[in-house]
Amino acid sequence: MNLNINIFNNTNETTFNLYKEYAEKINQDELIFRTITRKKHYPDWKVFKRYKLKWISLGGVFYLNITMYETINPETKTHKRFVHYHHSKVKEISEFKYDIDCIKLAIHFYLSSIPIPNYLKNLIPSKQLTQFYIKKFHIFEQILITNFEKLQQKQAELEQTNEQIYVEMDDLYINHQANEKKKMRVRQIIFHTQKNNKLENVVNLFFTKNLDEKTNEFNDLNFIFDTLNKLKKQSKNSQKIVVNGDGARWIKKLAERLDLNFSLDLFHIRKALNTAFGFNKFASKENKKLFKNWYNKNLNLSWKEAFEFAIFNKNLLLFRQVYSEFWTEAKTKNLSKTVLFNVKNFYKLINNNSKYIFSNEQKLSSYTEHFVYNSFKKHIKKPQSLYSFESIKMKVMYQNLLKNQPTVFL
Repeated sequence: MNLNINIFNNTNETTFNLYKEYAEKINQDELIFRTITRKKHYPDWKVFKRYKLKWISLGGVFYLNITMYETINPETKTHKRFVHYHHSKVKEISEFKYDIDCIKLAIHFYLSSIPIPNYLKNLIPSKQLTQFYIKKFHIFEQILITNFEKLQQKQAELEQTNEQIYVEMDDLYINHQANEKKKMRVRQIIFHTQKNNKLENVVNLFFTKNLDEKTNEFNDLNFIFDTLNKLKKQSKNSQKIVVNGDGARWIKKLAERLDLNFSLDLFHIRKALNTAFGFNKFASKENKKLFKNWYNKNLNLSWKEAFEFAIFNKNLLLFRQVYSEFWTEAKTKNLSKTVLFNVKNFYKLINNNSKYIFSNEQKLSSYTEHFVYNSFKKHIKKPQSLYSFESIKMKVMYQNLLKNQPTVFL
């Protein structure tokens, strides 16, 4: 059997034929009702007008026959005209020319910030019409209800778990559309557990504040503390809660007030290491040239590996020794200001968080930046698009629910 594919023909043949067959059956039903059933059961119904409804479906564009009938009251001689919907699809199309599947797909594309493929644009409602359908079908309300149900489930599981609970903290900044473009700070607090290196029981909390908004009791650090303190008290084993973050002062301060262990996020350690001493294909040309053949002589390791060895073995004394040896040898090198800046920033990060690294019994993990992108930024990332805050909440909630994760905006 020889199969040929015309890549420039946007018609999906199988889908088109199935919809065509369905449309023909609906029109056949209309013909039978008009010419046989009507005359037998409704002889007083007279055909007043026949016309066609445009049906835009995923299989293509079709036309469904519909008839308006007229009856005459024998006593009053008044005329009554009405449309008989012989099939539920005809009734549906009389209100929306787009098939319900096209509308649903358009809403999915919008909520997922996915551009509509060119070959589907003639079959999918416009962005403006999609937003109308979102309101018409109460999509945000559906999302809120599902989100609330999922939140109750996950919160109950977190409260009763015996597993280690991780709290990932970070902040990010976004733009959103109000009367004018506004910038907002989002402080994310993500609760989760782990099983076989897989994330479980994820609950996303986002504390938001416009930069031009005055600080008050509902957007300051005390509000975040009070919210988290309530959640902590509800936990079966609050001693097994660990806060992960990038070492920002507000995160460490919050962890201390909550009397929770803090652990510096592994991603930021590795990022600072690679920026200062990395020489892989992603490193700067200067780093590649400088560190590829420059080793720590005592450990016989590259400087990056030497610092890694000290950090991941939680040996503060060795870390400071390696740092001292680096500067001793650096005096014989002509290091640029950029290299010196990166090395000092790396040391500052590790030294300022030394007790959270070297005295920390927890295994270092790296999920904070994962959540920044995958639980928020990814869902509103679309070129040349600026969404309202309500749209942002709807998109973020929807996408997180697809991953079985509830989301709360505060």
